[in-house]
Amino acid sequence: MNTGENESINEELRKWIEEHKDIETAEPDEGAGDKRAKEITGRCEICGARDAKYRCLKCGRMVCPSCYWIMLGVCKKCVSSDMAKKLEGHKDFGIDRIK
Repeated sequence: MNTGENESINEELRKWIEEHKDIETAEPDEGAGDKRAKEITGRCEICGARDAKYRCLKCGRMVCPSCYWIMLGVCKKCVSSDMAKKLEGHKDFGIDRIK
C-alpha cells in the first residue's frame, strides 16, 4: 500500500468511529426482554449447589463454573452429548457408561 491508500483507510476508519461512538457507551435496553443482559446472581440453575458465575449463550441459564463449558459459552444442558464426550476426553466404544 502506498501512503495515499493508508490515509484514505485512516480517514474512513475515523468516520466509522465517529458514527459508532455511541455503541460503546450505550446501556443495555432493559425493556428488550433479553435474559442474558440481566446481572448474574444466585445459585446455579442446573446443580443448585454453587453460586452462578456465567450465563449460557444458548438458553440464558445462570450457571456455576462446573456446569458451564467456558470454551463454548454454553451450559452442560445445551452442549450436545457427542461434543461433551469429546471435550471430556471419553472414547466412544458404543457402550453406555455406568455411573
